[in-house]
Amino acid sequence: MKKVLLPLLVLLLAASCNKPGAVVNLTLKEGISTNVELYKLDYNRLTFTDSLATNKNGRLRCKLPLADAVNPAFYYLYHNGTKLAGIVASDKDRISVEADTLGNSTIDGSEDSRLLQEMDTRMAESIAKIERILDEAPADENLQLSRIYIDHKRATLRQIMENPFSITSAAALFQKFNEQLYVFQEPTDVYIFTAIRDSLIQKYPDNELVAAVTKAIDARHNADQMNELLSGATYGMPDIRMTDTTGEQHALSEFFGKVILLSFWSTAQDEHKVFNQEMVPIYEKYHSRGFEIYQVCVDEKPVWASVVKNQNLPWICVNDGLGIASPAVAAYNLNSIPTMFIISRDCNILGKDIYDPAQIERIISANH
Repeated sequence: MKKVLLPLLVLLLAASCNKPGAVVNLTLKEGISTNVELYKLDYNRLTFTDSLATNKNGRLRCKLPLADAVNPAFYYLYHNGTKLAGIVASDKDRISVEADTLGNSTIDGSEDSRLLQEMDTRMAESIAKIERILDEAPADENLQLSRIYIDHKRATLRQIMENPFSITSAAALFQKFNEQLYVFQEPTDVYIFTAIRDSLIQKYPDNELVAAVTKAIDARHNADQMNELLSGATYGMPDIRMTDTTGEQHALSEFFGKVILLSFWSTAQDEHKVFNQEMVPIYEKYHSRGFEIYQVCVDEKPVWASVVKNQNLPWICVNDGLGIASPAVAAYNLNSIPTMFIISRDCNILGKDIYDPAQIERIISANH
C-alpha cells in the first residue's frame, strides 16, 4: 500500500506546486502577531479571499493563486480596515512587502505592484485634497477642484503613457473620484483607451480587464457625441483643433481647400529642426499660392514654445500638451514620430513621410 500511496502523494504535491501563482512575503514593521485580510480585485469590486495570520515577528508568507500563467491578478492586503498594500501578482513572482499598520508600505519584486502603489497613492492624495476643499468651502472652490482634477488626470496619463504595456495602465482607465466622476470621462478619452488596449491586447489577449477596456471603447464609439467627433470635419478628414504659442486656437479644417503639409514632430529630433529650416523658403514661396504647413508637436508646451520661437517658424505651430496621448495622434493612427502627410486641396493624401524638401516642392508645385 505504501508503494502505491507514495508516488501518488508526490504527484499531488508536484501538481500543487505547478499551479500558477505568486509568492508574497509580508513584514509588519510593528513586529506583531495579528490577522491580515486578503482581497482580490475583480475588475471593479473587491472580494474577500482569506484571513492570514502573521507570526510573532509580524511576518507571513502566502501564495496568491492565479487563473492561468499569462494573466496577472490584483490583490490587496488590509489590516483592520486599513489598506496595507496593493499587489499585481504574475506567475512565479516573488514579492516582498514591508508595511506598518497605518498603511505605509514599500514593495519589491514587482514593477507592476510599484506602479499600482504609485497610482493608488496619487488617488488617495487627490481625494483627500478634494474632501478638504469641500469642508473649507473657499470662494474659488470650483476652480480649486478643477485644478486638482486636471493635475491628477495629467499625472495619471503620464504614468499610463510611460507604461503602456503594464496591466496597471488598463486599471487606471477605470479610476474614479466618486461614483459619478471618473478620471477619464471626456469623449476624447476614447483615444487613450484605444492606445492602451492596442498595447495590451497582444500580451494579454484573454484578459478580463483588457476586455473591459474594449467594451468601454465600443460604448463610447456608439455615443452620439463620439460619432460626431470621429466623423471629422469637411471632406471626412479627422479635424485637429489646438493652440499656438500665443494661445490662439487653429483648426486644421480652416485650411482645407489648400495644399497642406500636416506634420507631427518632436523638438528632441535635431534632424527635424534642420528640416524645418529647409522648409522655410519653400513655405514662403508657395504660401501665397495656397500652401500651408500645420505642425503638431507632441512635447511639453514650454520646451516646444521655446524651440518654435528660436526657429522663428512662420507657419501654424500647435500643441495641446497631451503628447503622444493627444487625440490627434490616435485620429491619424500614428505609429511613430515624426510622421508627415501632404494633403491635396480635395483632402487626398499626396504623400507621406517625405523629408526631401526638393521632392516636397515638386509635389506642391504640381498641385498648387
